[in-house]
Amino acid sequence: MKDNIAIACSGLCLVHCVVTPIVMGLAALGAVSAWLDSPWIHQLMLVPVILLALLSLPFAYIKHGNHVPMIMVVLGISAMVSTFFLPEHYEFWITIPAALVIMSGHFWNRQLIAKTALVMEPSNG
Repeated sequence: MKDNIAIACSGLCLVHCVVTPIVMGLAALGAVSAWLDSPWIHQLMLVPVILLALLSLPFAYIKHGNHVPMIMVVLGISAMVSTFFLPEHYEFWITIPAALVIMSGHFWNRQLIAKTALVMEPSNG
């Protein structure tokens, strides 16, 4: 469940990064585009991504023992955080792949948990 929510949060980041330049390009929505592009929105959106990774991945690793999803999510989050320290024109090109890597890591984690649950399920025979 936490992985599904994390995938949705990362998806929202992805949508935000794609929609914000379009809205700003329209310029008819002045206040909305300024709000969407403000730094605190980016920081606020990153909070659930980090919290869900912390709540989901370590416990899932204990169940399935595969460290790759955790590495993917940590790399994606690190890339997103790095955009706070880089020139703004890199943000789009770093955040989109980072969000996709985070989503992929959580999806893979969810698949591994499901596979582990099937293996541990007692047989009725």
